[in-house]
Amino acid sequence: MTENVAREFAEKSAERVKDTYKKAQSAAKETTVVMERTYSTASKGAADFNLQLLEIAQENMNAAFDYARHLTRVKSPLDFFQLSTAYMRKQYETFTEQTQHLTTLGQKVATDTAQPLQSEVAKTFNKRA
Repeated sequence: MTENVAREFAEKSAERVKDTYKKAQSAAKETTVVMERTYSTASKGAADFNLQLLEIAQENMNAAFDYARHLTRVKSPLDFFQLSTAYMRKQYETFTEQTQHLTTLGQKVATDTAQPLQSEVAKTFNKRA
């Protein structure tokens, strides 16, 4: 009888270990998928953000060259101050718009990147509840 109890205990223990291993393996696969999705989203977001930075740099460089071209045509100190004031005002407005756009893009990238992780955590807690 002791032998049967020991065998039964060993079989149940082995079953639990197999079940636990399958659950862990399934969780690892799910986690891998979520991490791949998160990494892909983050990579795309970073590429979009960097592309936007390059476009901003190009736009600012073009504005600076235009300003320099206009400076070559200045005939008086008054023209210089008017041109400089107009350029600085325009650059300030442009900088404000660019900053707002980059902030919005950065927030979107962060939200989109975190979303798969948030969904997985919520799904995990819903399973446990």
